[in-house]
Amino acid sequence: MISSMLCGSSRISRNVAALLCIALLGGCAGVQRRPPPTLEQVVEMSQAGKPAEEIIRELQDTRAVYPLTGSQIARLHDQGVPDTVLDYLQTAYAESIRWDARMFYENSFLWHDCFYCYHRPVIVVPR
Repeated sequence: MISSMLCGSSRISRNVAALLCIALLGGCAGVQRRPPPTLEQVVEMSQAGKPAEEIIRELQDTRAVYPLTGSQIARLHDQGVPDTVLDYLQTAYAESIRWDARMFYENSFLWHDCFYCYHRPVIVVPR
């Protein structure tokens, strides 16, 4: 009788654990991130007088990374994007390259294509 009670409580706790996992995974699936701003929107924010810190915070919140060429950076500068924002854009791209290389070479066995292990940046390719 005691063994049947223990087995019953074991089944209940497994069911509760399974339901909890399903609820957590379902909650994550429903989370929608806002899309990263386009470079045109970054220029518009800069020209509207939005402080560089706020623009950078928005880029960080959306994990936006832009693979910009030197001429694109110069054009953004000419359009009024502050130097601190341009520095952040370049640094974020370099850091994303370093992070991906590190994850690939140091942890390829443990972390290969692990979707929940780290937050991959959102690479935004300018048109």
